[in-house]
Amino acid sequence: MKIFLKLSFLLVFFNFFASCSDPVSEKYQLLPPETHLSVFSMPGDTIAPGATIKKINWWGDSPNGFVTGYMISFDSLNWGFTTKNDSTFIFTIQGSDSTFRIWVAAVDDKGRIDPSPASNLYPVINSAPIMVFDAGTDLPDTAYPVLTLKWTATDPDGNATIKNFFWSLDDTSNFRPVPGNLSIMTLTKDSGITAGAHRIFMKCIDNAGAQSNIVRMPLDSTKSFYVKPVTGRVLLIKDMPLNELNDLNNYFTQSLDTVKYDVLDIKSYSGKLIPKIVNPMFIETLKLFKVVIWSGNRGGQQTAYDPNFTLAQNSIPFYLAAGGKLLWSSGIPDNFIGQGSLFNFAPVDSIKSSCFIQFNFPGDTLTSTMSGYPDLIANQFIATTRGLYFPSNVSSMYKLKYNPARPYCLDDSFIGIKDVNNNPKLILLVMPVYYLNGNTNNSKSFIKKVFTEFGIL
Repeated sequence: MKIFLKLSFLLVFFNFFASCSDPVSEKYQLLPPETHLSVFSMPGDTIAPGATIKKINWWGDSPNGFVTGYMISFDSLNWGFTTKNDSTFIFTIQGSDSTFRIWVAAVDDKGRIDPSPASNLYPVINSAPIMVFDAGTDLPDTAYPVLTLKWTATDPDGNATIKNFFWSLDDTSNFRPVPGNLSIMTLTKDSGITAGAHRIFMKCIDNAGAQSNIVRMPLDSTKSFYVKPVTGRVLLIKDMPLNELNDLNNYFTQSLDTVKYDVLDIKSYSGKLIPKIVNPMFIETLKLFKVVIWSGNRGGQQTAYDPNFTLAQNSIPFYLAAGGKLLWSSGIPDNFIGQGSLFNFAPVDSIKSSCFIQFNFPGDTLTSTMSGYPDLIANQFIATTRGLYFPSNVSSMYKLKYNPARPYCLDDSFIGIKDVNNNPKLILLVMPVYYLNGNTNNSKSFIKKVFTEFGIL
């Protein structure tokens, strides 16, 4: 009997401890993690409205392990996994505002997922984009019918939300769309750009329909820009000092008396007629003409008067590649050594060094080395004349011949070349042609021969 009571007591003892410990352990092991969001709200409440770009933080607690990641959803049906504790979201809306909800559920190291994910409502208000023309890209006061506009647009809700740009000529009643991924466009005659005074207006719109401010070109609301018509197939670029302008005008008025030509003066008004955007505006302007005559100064030490070689280097190769024809005529800076990129548009190997005294006195002659081209005779001092070295496949056109009584170190130097003998694209003289007018009949014959070879006579 005593043995039976002892066994019964032990059995009750073990049953007691089993009933007190095991259920608690099993229950503890089944607890899932808890999830929290950085901004809390009671059920049915919303957070104050804000921008469509929101950074949201979250974290989780696991009572018997550790959190390894989070499940995230925007509809509570489709979920994605991340190990991050925060992210920036762009809420895309279609109207002026909207409300979005996010669900986040922590996942622990045992794979258990929070059965009651943390959730918040995020109301957002769309912000209008802002647009400006890029600084330093103003259109010239006067231009041919090629107009390049460059702008920057930003949207507080993300620049990717900008849907379209719009432009209108002369007023704000006829806006035409441009894709929203552009930041530059070129308008031409095909765009409706005609001769006369004009203004251009632009704006943009985002995915939700919010419109930006309207910007105008010119920026000054009291001004317009003027579009010149293209009247001929030849463009004369004046790139010489203003005190030589009369000599140039007299020469070309006389030599081009049978050819209609247009003019672009890139030295006057401190160069304000040069398009600020070389590619494409200036290049496309050149392409309006079959032949370009680029006429510069005598060369020498007055670098402020030098031709705009930088502009030529950045435009002429594209113009020639598109089928254009070029007559280049200018001196060479006195301090320029070697070839470099000075004539990246011409087949020149190198340039002769300056001599102690180099003047081309009135009466000195450029002797033709090519049939059909007349000798050219100087009518002005041309200082610091320099000769050319060029490849064997390039045709020479002119050599410098001084008066025998005054031989200088540049005697017999090559001054004029042509890229190829037949159907040339380029004729280059390293003297200003308007000071080679000692014989006006020869000047006319020279221009006529050039235009014949270029296919416009």
